[in-house]
Amino acid sequence: MHDHHHDHRHSCAPAQAAAERRGIKAALFITAFIAAVEVAGGLLTGSMALLSDALHMITDVTALAVSFFASKLSGMSPDDRRSYGYRRVEVVAALVNALLLWLVSGYMLREVYERFLRPVTVLSKPMMIVAVIGLAANILSARFLFAHKDGNINVRGAFLHVLSDLAGSVGVVIAGAVIYFTGYYRMDTLVSLAIIALILYSSTRLMLETFHILLEGTPTGMDLKEVRAALAALPGVDGVHELHVWSLTAGFNAISAHLVVGEKGLFERVLKDATCAVAERFEIKHCAFQVESVPVENSSCDICK
Repeated sequence: MHDHHHDHRHSCAPAQAAAERRGIKAALFITAFIAAVEVAGGLLTGSMALLSDALHMITDVTALAVSFFASKLSGMSPDDRRSYGYRRVEVVAALVNALLLWLVSGYMLREVYERFLRPVTVLSKPMMIVAVIGLAANILSARFLFAHKDGNINVRGAFLHVLSDLAGSVGVVIAGAVIYFTGYYRMDTLVSLAIIALILYSSTRLMLETFHILLEGTPTGMDLKEVRAALAALPGVDGVHELHVWSLTAGFNAISAHLVVGEKGLFERVLKDATCAVAERFEIKHCAFQVESVPVENSSCDICK
């Protein structure tokens, strides 16, 4: 006996999805505008830190555009070819964002190395003015995305881009101040290195999380032993096996398991209890349980032969 369950109370949240898209869209336009300002400012002032931050922002414009379209695709209904729908597009978009961050970091490292060997004069005042404008814009973008970052890996990827931009702007302001008061032009390249380190750290964490989801690992923060124990403790359940818990995307978890129930009259009750238990205690939104009176091991193999 099988039960396939979708919890529409959680999985269908069009208002939340629309709010997430609005946040990404707002951050996209703000970042694009500031990237253009920083490119002009970097060329005018000769600041490598400002140009590095501008290059990072240009990459972020692409990443935010990917995040926006991924968010729209993820809301599409399931069909015959995609029975789970398009939710995992968000995970792929997050992975693309992480890879973009790595690529831009490699390019920036090469440029920073050249500039460190041969420091150039930097116009510190205009540099700081442009950086402060960028900082204010990044704070505004971060506010649009902050409320949705924990429940959606795609939005979290976009938020990390904006956050690293924000830190970069802070670094450029500090570099401009140091250059203005001391004339130490290598501070410009040192700040660039700090920005790159931050980018690599945040992108590596994001990439590891996306790999874990794509490999269908147990959702972060969930103990498989606890899930097994909760199911085994249900009245009428004599055993649990073939237990799998995974994520389609961050915040949307699924489970499949075989439940051994000796008394056939309890099958329906156990299905309902199991579905409610994992939904309420572990926030699992899709369930597929097989209830059997005797254990059927290796059920994924061709046991009929």
